[in-house]
Amino acid sequence: MSIAVAFYLFTCLVWPFGKCRRCKGVGKFKSPFGKAYRHCGKCDGSGLRVRLGRHVINHMRAVRGAGENSTTGKGKR
Repeated sequence: MSIAVAFYLFTCLVWPFGKCRRCKGVGKFKSPFGKAYRHCGKCDGSGLRVRLGRHVINHMRAVRGAGENSTTGKGKR
């Protein structure tokens, strides 16, 4: 694994969210006449999105957790 990939995954652990690409992190859009706002439909008005590296980390954790539970036999009565 290269150093750049490891660094990116580490930053995704520390900062799991990035700016929404559609609204650029604002969370809302201005109307054409500039008097009203509406919430961004992509991020539901939060202005945040889960970064790609964090999706990978969450998937790896889920697979590891599912594997440990099914192979170790914990929880069986």
